[in-house]
Amino acid sequence: MIVISFHQSGYRDFKTYYTHLVCRYRTNKFPALISYTRILKLMQSVFAPLCFYLTHRLR
Repeated sequence: MIVISFHQSGYRDFKTYYTHLVCRYRTNKFPALISYTRILKLMQSVFAPLCFYLTHRLR
């Protein structure tokens, strides 16, 4: 969910989005936030499904 909302947010880079918006203001929606380093590791496994989602959503 965080990765998809990043792509819809207008932020230019994920680190700024995650550290400035998610970690500060979205803790009520994501109560069990993980560190930025850990989310980068997890994002590697969602890269292909995310590309599929984004390409089929735009059609």
